[in-house]
Amino acid sequence: MKISINSTYSYIRTNINYGSTLQCYALQKYLKKRGHDPEHLRDYRANPVLILKRLKNIKWFKPFCAKAVAQFEMGRFIKDNIAVSTKGYISEKAMYKNCPKADCFIAGSDQIWRNPTGSRFLNYAPDEAIKLSYAASFGRTSLPKEIAEKIKPWLNRFDGISVREKTAVNMVKSIVDKEVVQVLDPTLLLDMDEYPYANIEEKKYCYCYFLNLGDKKNVSFDEIKRYAADENMKLIVTSPSNYTLFLNENPIFPTVEKWLGLYKNANCIFTNTYHGMLFCIIFKKQFLFFVQKGSGAAENDRFYSLMSMLHLEDRMVTSGDAACISEKMKKPIDYEKVYSVIRSERLRTDAFFEKYGM
Repeated sequence: MKISINSTYSYIRTNINYGSTLQCYALQKYLKKRGHDPEHLRDYRANPVLILKRLKNIKWFKPFCAKAVAQFEMGRFIKDNIAVSTKGYISEKAMYKNCPKADCFIAGSDQIWRNPTGSRFLNYAPDEAIKLSYAASFGRTSLPKEIAEKIKPWLNRFDGISVREKTAVNMVKSIVDKEVVQVLDPTLLLDMDEYPYANIEEKKYCYCYFLNLGDKKNVSFDEIKRYAADENMKLIVTSPSNYTLFLNENPIFPTVEKWLGLYKNANCIFTNTYHGMLFCIIFKKQFLFFVQKGSGAAENDRFYSLMSMLHLEDRMVTSGDAACISEKMKKPIDYEKVYSVIRSERLRTDAFFEKYGM
């Protein structure tokens, strides 16, 4: 079956976000294993203002250039590993005018419903095609009435709806009278050896992966440094959107393959990102996750939803838990118990697609 996926292509082509890129990779790989021919919609509707704002960091020339190289490498990974539509789209109107040819259209995964537009709800897809959402996320816990009314007819066109968070199940059910299923993020549908990780020679290190960080104190960074020093581990930091906070740590901007390799080989990992957390689980690592503060706090529901499902609530910390970092990090994780849940949830995903002949 030919499948067109509407997800985060426009974002990952202009931002270094390993998790968002790899969820695209994972969903395609999963669907290919099921015998289908998926491709992502090549959407170029990026915000030029946000891109231009990055130029202010050019005064830190060396890391600025390193990030530019990493963005180029991200494009190379996408080109080599993620099938995309032959045609590129620069507007929603273009999607309606020249709709991709496909038997099935999928919206998801990731926060594609955060700022609802018709195209994110597959309004351009023909009536006769199968229309599904897979692990779509609103990135919030409630919807204003005007948005709920706006998206109601859009949701009613879907043949099947699956979402990533438990709260999203209730949100959609409050808008339309349809079955809604909570499913795993696509990255958890694959085992670690199905990812193209690079071999890393570095030994005994602690890896930090942060995004959307306003202050190092929000991830208790001084305590993380102290923990790494006490354990005689090197500290490696990647923080693409906030690298200027970590200039004294010589932050790195690895390729996707090296980022995966750094995860696989790390002794322990600190992160504050959703997919950063998921790849700790995929590679069965000791990790701690810092819940977000400020403007990012509204997104914490997605973390609580998953960690509750996997019985990993004790891996979530706040800056107020700084004194307990060493104790919390050293507490063993029962990954057999975690993967027992994941295997069960994978069957739920299989059943979701099987229901629609996939």
